[in-house]
Amino acid sequence: MKNLKKMSREKLGKINGGVSNCSGCPTGGFGPGGPSGGFDYSCEDYNVLPSRCKSCVFVSSECFQ
Repeated sequence: MKNLKKMSREKLGKINGGVSNCSGCPTGGFGPGGPSGGFDYSCEDYNVLPSRCKSCVFVSSECFQ
C-alpha cells in the first residue's frame, strides 16, 4: 500500500464539498420548538439559512421530517 501524505486543513477546505466559510453563520443547535424545545433556534430558522451556513450548524434530524 502506498504511503499517503497528511493534508493541511487549508487544502482539505478546498476539496469539493468542504466547508469553506462559516463566518457570519449562527452558532448553536436548530430543532423543533426552538428555545422552548431546548434548542437555540427553530427548524424554521434553519430553513431560511443561506446554503453556505447550512453545512456549518448543528441541526436535529426532526427538522427533516
